[in-house]
Amino acid sequence: MKPHKAPGPDGFTYHYYKSHSGILGPHLLSMFNNLLEGGRLPADSLLASIALIPKPGKDKHMVGNYRPISLINTDLKLFTKILSKRLDLIMGTLIHPDQVGFIPGRQAYENTRRSADLLWLASSSNTPSLFLSLDAEKAFDRAEWPFLFTLLSHLGFPPPFVRAIQALYSIPTAQIIISGTDPLPFPIRNGTRQGCPLSPALFALFLEPLLQHLRKDPHITGFRMGDQEYKLSAYADDILLSLTRPLSSLPAVMRRLDEFSRLSGYKVNITKSEAVATHMSQGDLDIIRGAYPIRVSPTSIDYLGIA
Repeated sequence: MKPHKAPGPDGFTYHYYKSHSGILGPHLLSMFNNLLEGGRLPADSLLASIALIPKPGKDKHMVGNYRPISLINTDLKLFTKILSKRLDLIMGTLIHPDQVGFIPGRQAYENTRRSADLLWLASSSNTPSLFLSLDAEKAFDRAEWPFLFTLLSHLGFPPPFVRAIQALYSIPTAQIIISGTDPLPFPIRNGTRQGCPLSPALFALFLEPLLQHLRKDPHITGFRMGDQEYKLSAYADDILLSLTRPLSSLPAVMRRLDEFSRLSGYKVNITKSEAVATHMSQGDLDIIRGAYPIRVSPTSIDYLGIA
């Protein structure tokens, strides 16, 4: 961790903990072990400060033109960083290779290259297909904790690890830092916590059941290359579906999204999702547009900043 990063609400930096590690180390170790054994944290420890950073070149009088940055206390970041490092050792075995976001050893270019290859394959083989980029609605903020805790237990994580995560998400609150005001904390009831080193891995685990069902659903067909069938590419919540037989595959995708949404809180904003079609008849395109408010482009879509 960088020594001079902005601290959380208690004001203690990483440099402070490092400079006094001989004194503080045993106390931190005792606290961390207590969390693994089912201990709880006081409410003040779970408080986060939210700084609002104006977006460059935007009207500062508009609330939507500010980017929230969440600052949590350094002692919790030290604990979750330890858990994150340990989790990194097994993430590659828990998460399918087509998810490259926040998985050690995986790179975004792997998916962009494969997606480009599939687009070329669809075009050159005259295969009717639909490439759908899903727009998730505040994906990290909508994850429901009971689903996450149950999932961790189902995946076989040991009870001490699950208890530690439950302690970190027991009674979290946040306060918005506004100059000249005394901020009032408000409760946080869902979502992976911004600023927490463990959040990216937790989100990847949270999303994997959806991706797994999309891969395994026989009514959703993708592209075969050798003995592999490729249906999707993912970078965290940026999901690109590569569908053949769109008239049967797309309804099956929507059913899976709806099922997962009801269980987990995850929600796709279908009106902001984009698709590009190849070799689909005008009649089939009209059926797709009539059934789903997806923006279908005849030429290209944007995925991970690449059109």
